[in-house]
Amino acid sequence: MAVSSGVPEGVLGDRIVADTITNYQVWDSTADASSGHWVVGGVAQGTNAAIDVTAAQLSSTSFQSGSGSDDLWVRAYDGFAWGAWKEFHVTAPVDSAPVVTASDFHATANQSVAALSLFSVTDADGDSMAQYQFWDSTPSASSGHWSIGGTAQPTGTAINVSAAQIASTTFQGGTVPDDLWVRASDGISWSAWHEFHFIV
Repeated sequence: MAVSSGVPEGVLGDRIVADTITNYQVWDSTADASSGHWVVGGVAQGTNAAIDVTAAQLSSTSFQSGSGSDDLWVRAYDGFAWGAWKEFHVTAPVDSAPVVTASDFHATANQSVAALSLFSVTDADGDSMAQYQFWDSTPSASSGHWSIGGTAQPTGTAINVSAAQIASTTFQGGTVPDDLWVRASDGISWSAWHEFHFIV
């Protein structure tokens, strides 16, 4: 037969015995693509899901703010029971999206033109561009194509170009006009797509 010591669990004499926290869970309730996100071990995490973090991972867990406010939650586990969820907020300045402008470009047949000479980008926050996307809506075999580092890109799809790649990105014209699109990202927000034409 077990004999009770008469001492409540978690108490030793007149001292409180503190359990070691073994796990955590974090949560991000803000699904806006321009908002922030949790990062665990360098890997960005999704929204609206409990993200498990061990005690060993806690030092490599951070929150990367984005544009505006994020609604966040956290709770901890001591090996026996989970604590209640605790809500808090991280608020960053609202990011201004870049603005792309481009005019129709008149070229000679089969002319190759640097992408950076076909459009311009402004950003009210003074942010540098982190990424670009291009699109070619003209499927004709006689039309031109985007090229990254000398590699021709397909039509009818968003073509991702990093800031490091933009200097080696060109549009190789054909013998008929092309309907082209471009947009840019400052790493938080994308500009609207901007349409222009490569006219031969």
